[in-house]
Amino acid sequence: MTTKKPSDDQPLDLALKTIWGAKRWPGHADTTLVFEHPGWIHCLKGLDQIIALRSSGLLHGPHGTGKSYLLHRWTERISPKQHRLVRLSHCSLAGGDLLRHLVRLTGREPKFRKSDNVALLSACWKEWAPAWPVVVVEEAQDLSVASLEELRLLTCARTDAQQAFSLILSGDDALLPRLELAINRALLSRLTSNLEVAAWPQPLLGEYLEAKLVDCGIHSELLEPQARTLLVQAAKGTPRLLNSVLQKAMEHAAAEQRRKLSLTDVQAAINAVPWASLHQIR
Repeated sequence: MTTKKPSDDQPLDLALKTIWGAKRWPGHADTTLVFEHPGWIHCLKGLDQIIALRSSGLLHGPHGTGKSYLLHRWTERISPKQHRLVRLSHCSLAGGDLLRHLVRLTGREPKFRKSDNVALLSACWKEWAPAWPVVVVEEAQDLSVASLEELRLLTCARTDAQQAFSLILSGDDALLPRLELAINRALLSRLTSNLEVAAWPQPLLGEYLEAKLVDCGIHSELLEPQARTLLVQAAKGTPRLLNSVLQKAMEHAAAEQRRKLSLTDVQAAINAVPWASLHQIR
């Protein structure tokens, strides 16, 4: 006969509160934590400068380093009286769909021909004046060659030397090499700013870890020293991965009704999180 542990019938959310007194799991998105650091502030200022100068630019970096969250926080700061934002996050569009989708996002009915859709968007930019149009395209590394060509056509639609809108392309490490290909170089030449969201150094990730625990309502020392070191190393400069491994380690400890996370808990979490195990430290 198998003996049940006290935690066998206890839901994880209840264990979170009874063991650590926490209000949320670290992997959940319902957080008010805004962790600004020098790299973050540099990118925010760079994005501000792009639209202030009515130019275009690139925001890129490894998965999980905070690009989408940074863009979210930045777009919250944009004045709707000075700028009109069009944000496209679905980039697995077929070749001729990007312009049509942009037209729909402006509240208009798209046409069949590319030239007609370019004309619709150009007319929209003029209607929005004096507000300046800002087009943000996320996960841009997944755009097809045809979609990138449509963006180039849109940037060419102007009657003088002045750019008609600001284009911000955001993507992972593959984005810049894709744009450097000869077929995409015409579009790349229209981007005047290159902002990189780099992997976080370990001391910064350690500070983020402490801030994250406080944000979750955990004020006691949660990790054994060796476990904390392994967690920060395993995150590979990625706050998203740190959150995922931390949560799995807490789940592992909760199953054993332990308040403090050990090296075993963190190692088990690394093995359980698919993309963490790819970077497992030997």
